[in-house]
Amino acid sequence: MFDDTEVTQLPMHARARLGIGRSFQILSIFPNLTVFENVRVAVQAQRKGSGRLLTDAYALDTINARTWSILDAVGLTDVAAEQCVNLPHGAKRLLEIGITLAIDSKLLLLDEPLAGLAESDRVIVADLIKKLAQTHGVLLIEHDIDRVLAISDRISVLHQGRMIADGKPSEVAANPDVIAAYLGAAKDGAQAAPPAIERIARARAAVLLEAISVSAGYGGSTVLEAVDLTVHAGEAVALLGRNGVGKTTLLRSLCGTLTISNGDIVFEGRPLARLKPYEINRLGISLVPEGRRLFPNLTVAENLQLAARPGGLGLDAVFELFPRLRERRSAKAESLSGGERQMVAIARALMVPSKLILLDEPFEGLAPAVVKEVMDALIKLRGKVAMVIVEHHAELVLPIVDRAYVLVNGQIAFSGDAAILERDHELQARLLGVVQTEAARARGAA
Repeated sequence: MFDDTEVTQLPMHARARLGIGRSFQILSIFPNLTVFENVRVAVQAQRKGSGRLLTDAYALDTINARTWSILDAVGLTDVAAEQCVNLPHGAKRLLEIGITLAIDSKLLLLDEPLAGLAESDRVIVADLIKKLAQTHGVLLIEHDIDRVLAISDRISVLHQGRMIADGKPSEVAANPDVIAAYLGAAKDGAQAAPPAIERIARARAAVLLEAISVSAGYGGSTVLEAVDLTVHAGEAVALLGRNGVGKTTLLRSLCGTLTISNGDIVFEGRPLARLKPYEINRLGISLVPEGRRLFPNLTVAENLQLAARPGGLGLDAVFELFPRLRERRSAKAESLSGGERQMVAIARALMVPSKLILLDEPFEGLAPAVVKEVMDALIKLRGKVAMVIVEHHAELVLPIVDRAYVLVNGQIAFSGDAAILERDHELQARLLGVVQTEAARARGAA
């Protein structure tokens, strides 16, 4: 139901005509039109008789006046004549929100409006959203939890397809289910407890990989901003952060599947910026991607043999590391459990002579017993190969790594000894959880 009208079966354009406007996570504007023309086209679409091809659009006084009004509302009058392809990413976000206003929207559906924005642009767009909420209904999907807490009247939290909380920001921030979902802490102790290990301080070992002031993003957006990261030979490093802060983007930058926009990445003294992903892999960097990405119609052994190169682990060594795979070596990948697929994905990265393995959410979606098997294997690899482990559950990975980095909105907010972060639960909550700190409240009030 929308405004007392049932819209369940209505097509998109009919819903838009009723006053439901939306912006998109991936920008959807006309890049070769000006800012003014982008908004004017949207305004014209709402006015009968204003879309005739032979009409001089600049003579449509009512349409143009409405266009200027919208541009003024979103702060874009100064760049009205600019071609959109030349706009910075933050201005493009403002423009897309302006286009949603052009259809006389009563409800604005904003899909990740802060995604890919630098901090200064986040402030501007968040202020605009707060202003629009005074005259429109706003349904906001956003990963920047601190700002969501600051600007929202009510928050609904979805986790794995289920609504786990709905209420005032202060109530939601203190909800145990929400804290568990975002901080990664298991309330009921169902997650496998990591085994006790002796941490190995490897800060004195030779630097293997160094990322220096790395910035990267997609389609002109900024996801990572001036990120510094160092990995020493044989060192295990955790890369933590909430969803959407740039963890996978950083891994993709390190292995060359995403071209960085600024900074340098150096591996054993060699710059990687101009190298192809396969060339970087041959130097000794392997990625274990989220989602595993196996060949489903090939067996376990065939998936591994395809990756094998001289200097990497052989099948016998891999089966010693993952005994379960020996039993399943003839099974097709499509018939494996999620945990078994994860084991194959890690083993595949070891079939090449890897010096550094990048693991993207290796414990995601695994049963506790399987988590323990995968974790035991990673512990055995400590000191033999360097690892960067991206993981949502901080309490799982911190005990088995030497150092940790925490990303917040594309920037490093913490780097240091993993034991320090492991013991400091308040710091974990501030960087990884949803507890609204005094600083966040003050920022929202400002």
